Amino acid sequence: MPSGGSGAGALRGSWPRGDGLRVRAVVDVPVDDLAPVGDGTRRSVAEDLRYVYGEDQPTDWLEDGPGRDYPTMIRAARAALGGRGLLDDVRLVVLVVTTPDLQHERLLGGFVADLFDGGPFTFCVTEQGLAGPFTALRLAGELLADGGPGGGSAGGAGEGARGGAAVVLVLEQCTLPPTTTRVPARDRVVALVVGRDGAGRPVEELSVVRAPRGPRPAGRGASAGASDAPRKVVPDARRVVLGVDVDPAGVDPADVILLDGDVVRHADPGAAATGVWEVLARDDAPDAPVVLHERCVELGYRCSLALGPRSAATAPEAGGRARGAVLAWARGAARGRGGRGGRGGGARG
Repeated sequence: MPSGGSGAGALRGSWPRGDGLRVRAVVDVPVDDLAPVGDGTRRSVAEDLRYVYGEDQPTDWLEDGPGRDYPTMIRAARAALGGRGLLDDVRLVVLVVTTPDLQHERLLGGFVADLFDGGPFTFCVTEQGLAGPFTALRLAGELLADGGPGGGSAGGAGEGARGGAAVVLVLEQCTLPPTTTRVPARDRVVALVVGRDGAGRPVEELSVVRAPRGPRPAGRGASAGASDAPRKVVPDARRVVLGVDVDPAGVDPADVILLDGDVVRHADPGAAATGVWEVLARDDAPDAPVVLHERCVELGYRCSLALGPRSAATAPEAGGRARGAVLAWARGAARGRGGRGGRGGGARG
């Protein structure tokens, strides 16, 4: 399984306009009313922690958090997408996990493949911190462009096979041991539905690159949805969403260019990897382009995503360009490092 470092190196650079991927929908899934795990699961986790780390291992934090597990949150995401009619022809589900699951008895890959109709191909991106959703989106786009999982080996699949949808689920839960790193303040799930046809926002550029690690910028923490836009906002003015640790006036401001008239919004400082995507889910300007910027200071990533205005349904793009590099990386890394593709498999991005 490729580590965060090797994954970023393979995905260095940007994905130019014209690839044809479209973000059909982004849904901030409500989870606050979901039932927590039972006492048996918490006891099992506590016993395993003491077995591995010693009897003096603190486990009182298990009682402090809300105690929701990822299978419960994934069910809620599927229900939310199904209620919006967004589950037609789902061929791929990519899980993005930035904090560990509270339960460890069910493998998420097999669980998801059984939960979604048709048993879609499933894998997980882990250990990329805030870059995880961007990497997942990139890989989902490449697999769909190649005819979907299982299609397109040498030369790729034909245009007739290019279709279907991919679901990217960004998961984070907050029942965690004390740590000095950034963790979410509450449980969250954001679901992205992407495809190469249908109505949606076209992906114009997608970038995941290495950046210096270092201390988190001082003074971060603008309120969620905060904007420094003028009072009267032009409906089609570009929306710019900044992650908590993105500082346009910082050491390397050239990567975040703000234009006069931009509507700037900030991610919730209590979120982790879901932050900028929660803001995108509240999209209130379908005629405006959107740019997302994120920075993961702990692992050293800088990410950006540029989306065009939402457009009507289209047929799959004809004559796409070659995409062998990323596909070869994903498949070769899974073989060379022990990752397993297919249902129930996992790939650490």
